[in-house]
Amino acid sequence: MIEKVNEPKNTKETKEKKKFGLFANKEKLDQAKKSIQDKKKNILLKNKLLYVIIAVTILIISLLTFAVISYMKTLRYDSYIKYEEKMKTYGFDKMYNNKSAKTSESVTEAEALKLVLSAVFNTDDISGFAEEHNEYENAIWVEYAKYFKITKEDININNYNHKAKYIDVISYLENCKLNFLKDIEIKDTDIKVEDITEYTIEEQTSIKDMIANEIITLMSNKIKGKEVIFKGQLNELVVNFVEKYNTITMSGDKININPEKIPANADQYPYTLATVDKATYEIPFKTEYIPDSRTAKDLYSLKKELYPQVKASTHEFLNIMLNVDYKTITEDGLRSKIQKYLIFAPNESAIKFYVKYVKDNEIVIEGKSELQVPIIYYDGFLFRARVKLTFEVKHSNTKLNLLYLDCFDNLNKTYEKSSYEILADIPLTNAIGSEKMYMEQADLYNSILNKENCGITKEVDNEFHFIEEDNNEGI
Repeated sequence: MIEKVNEPKNTKETKEKKKFGLFANKEKLDQAKKSIQDKKKNILLKNKLLYVIIAVTILIISLLTFAVISYMKTLRYDSYIKYEEKMKTYGFDKMYNNKSAKTSESVTEAEALKLVLSAVFNTDDISGFAEEHNEYENAIWVEYAKYFKITKEDININNYNHKAKYIDVISYLENCKLNFLKDIEIKDTDIKVEDITEYTIEEQTSIKDMIANEIITLMSNKIKGKEVIFKGQLNELVVNFVEKYNTITMSGDKININPEKIPANADQYPYTLATVDKATYEIPFKTEYIPDSRTAKDLYSLKKELYPQVKASTHEFLNIMLNVDYKTITEDGLRSKIQKYLIFAPNESAIKFYVKYVKDNEIVIEGKSELQVPIIYYDGFLFRARVKLTFEVKHSNTKLNLLYLDCFDNLNKTYEKSSYEILADIPLTNAIGSEKMYMEQADLYNSILNKENCGITKEVDNEFHFIEEDNNEGI
């Protein structure tokens, strides 16, 4: 017979085993879940790390790409930066539409023609000799260029703002040279430019001539003329062109290229001339009010259009002063000769005194004046032009106050020699609202620079008054 007494015990043990198994399975399940979660976390962490690595890699590549592009741009533009300052000095930066010669900026065809013509004529205004056109920006310059065949393109209101190509500007300058600088030789020299055959025969001649005359500086073995020009390239062409052909100087003057003749203070001038002694340039400017004063370099970029007028006015006015003959001088003659050079009417007391003085002392003087280009500056109150005065006293019964301009401070000037070469910074002024320059009726001795050895002395005091104040100008 089978006993059933132990059956409950087995059941209990079985249940306990099952219960323990369930706990064990649950623990394994939990561990499995935890393991899966850990794996997921590891995968997410690895993915995040991967994303970070990819992002950092992309950032590094982007930065490197930017750096390479910037470096390449720097390499491309670096050699042209130096022309920006010269464009400003010569007053050509303001000819760009945005008044900036920044190297990296682009240029329109109309804008390029304006720059080229401005460089050839050294002016920012051609309205005095060009037919008026206002149909679009820079139209007067474009139409003038078209009339003289500086460009063969039909630039008009619909396309004037198209970007200019390098070869376009090279051609503009060459055509200006042919039209306006007729006596200058064209150099059709063999050059090593790989892409030269890509251009027309005329364009090839222009390229060769510009390279031979060092207007273009080759940066590689290709001209790359069909690429859009940037301002740095145009700046280089303009600066080299005006310096090579002296279009920024007054007629007949040539820029000094001799290193031995360059003055120590050359940075105070827009340019210097070989015909002017460097010692003349190195004499400091007079300054009456420093905050408003302008060096010759500063003034040139602002007032260069006035230089021919200043040269003519100083030359003509001072030549009247330096050429005196007691046999021919009259009050009316002296008055009429100097009137147009003065901002006010001539001083009547000075004229009456001087004419009588010349006749009484039988004074005869012959001389000439020469502007020392481009030494024109602003002392803070007045414009000044440095002039060389060369004159000879042919006859005189006195050594005192031989020139008209000695009559304006009532102090005796004694002329110890018969021949003189004097440097003086002659004062000029202009009327409010007018660009015209006028001579000042002012004492000459105060303007003389080489007083120590000029041969003229001035008394410290003198009770005798040559002239009195009149209604036109105080003396």
